[in-house]
Amino acid sequence: MTHLITAIEPTDNDPNMRDIYVQNKFAMSLSVSMIEELQLTVSKEWTDTLTNEVELQNDVEEARKIAIDLISRRMWGIGELETRLVKRGTDKTVARTTVEQLVEDGWLDDHAFACALIREWLRKEPAGRRWLQHKLYEKNISTEIAESALDEELENISEQDSADAFAIKRLAKSSGDEESIRRKVLSAMNRKGFKMDVATEAFRKAQIGPA
Repeated sequence: MTHLITAIEPTDNDPNMRDIYVQNKFAMSLSVSMIEELQLTVSKEWTDTLTNEVELQNDVEEARKIAIDLISRRMWGIGELETRLVKRGTDKTVARTTVEQLVEDGWLDDHAFACALIREWLRKEPAGRRWLQHKLYEKNISTEIAESALDEELENISEQDSADAFAIKRLAKSSGDEESIRRKVLSAMNRKGFKMDVATEAFRKAQIGPA
């Protein structure tokens, strides 16, 4: 038996929604934009394939609302937002489709996100490239995008200058005998992503003080 859409009527409490009736029975409520996207009209055949597509799009629309709410509060990366949607109960396929649409619509940009993160981290404290790379990977930023963002943001910042600034701050906070202080500062610099030769030179300069 062929099932047809017999009516598309305004939803009582939301002007942006429409009630879909199939064979004169209520089927579901959909947004006007989704109805236009799926080209739903009265007398159009309502198939199982169409039902599945509508349900997917409906789930994507709900996930998009959650995503837009999250984006309105702060910047998100593509992978990070997809993971958060799944944690919020969104199906993985729906989450992936949602973020792909958000990328197409200009809501998400991993390069801009990575650059913003780097600037934020460096405002708090100097850091080595290796540490910044690791932090970006934790945010699900791809290697290619991470490297591009690091090249851009660190273009005018040398590793040695960053290490020098870090060493001065850590040396001022450290206490104990000379060897203990050296070990603490160099260990902290290693954790912050500075290479050993760069860290050693920075510590030497910090000990000497301003020229």
